Amino acid sequence: MIKLFGDKIIWWVSILLFLISILLVYSSGGYNSIMSHIPHVIMAIGIVFIFSRFNYKYFTNLSVILLLVSGILLLYLLIFPSLYPGANASRWIRVGFFSFQPSELAKYSLILFLSRNLFLYKNTMTSFISVFKYILLPSFFIIFLIIPSNLSTAILIILIVLFLLFFSGFSIKLYFKYLLLPLIISLIFFITILSLPPINFIDKSLPRLTTWKNRICSQEIDIPPFIWVDCSNYDPSEVYSNNYQINKALGAINRGGLIGQGAGNSYYKKILPESKSDFIYAILIEEYGMIGGFSVLFLYLSFYQRILILSNKTKEEFQRLLLLGLGTIILLQALLHMSVSVNLIPVTGQTLPLISKGGSSLWVTSLAIGIILNISYQIQNQYSSHEK
Repeated sequence: MIKLFGDKIIWWVSILLFLISILLVYSSGGYNSIMSHIPHVIMAIGIVFIFSRFNYKYFTNLSVILLLVSGILLLYLLIFPSLYPGANASRWIRVGFFSFQPSELAKYSLILFLSRNLFLYKNTMTSFISVFKYILLPSFFIIFLIIPSNLSTAILIILIVLFLLFFSGFSIKLYFKYLLLPLIISLIFFITILSLPPINFIDKSLPRLTTWKNRICSQEIDIPPFIWVDCSNYDPSEVYSNNYQINKALGAINRGGLIGQGAGNSYYKKILPESKSDFIYAILIEEYGMIGGFSVLFLYLSFYQRILILSNKTKEEFQRLLLLGLGTIILLQALLHMSVSVNLIPVTGQTLPLISKGGSSLWVTSLAIGIILNISYQIQNQYSSHEK
């Protein structure tokens, strides 16, 4: 019998999410989609199994290599952009029939790298130079390479960096001085860019700028700073892709009601773009109702509850930071995806972890789950040895 390493609840949550993924991708994409998705799922389960047995401590130095590799891939994508069929942003590197999204590897690699630095150099980070060297420089490097094509992932990375440093016991004074203050200045600068009328130089440097403006304008938010965004190029009578997607997603949710239309009975899967990935949660609710939607949310919250319990049990700082960093970004991404589907926030293009169709997202998230499981296994061994 095959022995599973790590927390059993996290294992069961992961397996259930994989099974839900197979059901929904088949329902929303049909035979061709499921035949390409099942090998991804099998490989993802294999990654979880392998890395649950792979000692997490190796990532202390391996994180440096992963960050460099993901940075090189992002730089390549910036220099040689390539559009994926059906996408309006250059986020994928394509080699023959294989495609990979470097930003997925980058965000998890950065968490591993920052957790390493906070563990190794925490006591030396008392000056701006040391904080910049070990935290800000690698974070800025990755964010700078990601933001032109994937703003939502860049925001996700910023949030997780702030979260990691706060829970690492970093000085509150230095936290505000070296992190929050520069972030506020950067935010003001970014809002200023969004508020400016079209300028050729800026539009060429940030090809997604008009898309960001239109997405904010379509929300019609009448509070600062959103009311300051330049909407001169936005025409409310024109059907923008994000307007169309949100309207159809809301239609799917409304049709689902409490108990849904039943497996495979989605109507909106035929007309909702990216129904297999960016809006799979809307299809889930249409077929399985609010009961299905809340059940999946419950699975993610149960997963995160285990993360918090394990982080309280561990006595090692590196373990705690990895658990909180990796677990939080998975939950945040899931909440962002769900929030888009129910029109709480503008369209982000974030997938639903372990459920949405997509190889790179599935594999890298599985790698993170595998690391979490190995840490939980190490924690269980620590407690067992203490009891003896």
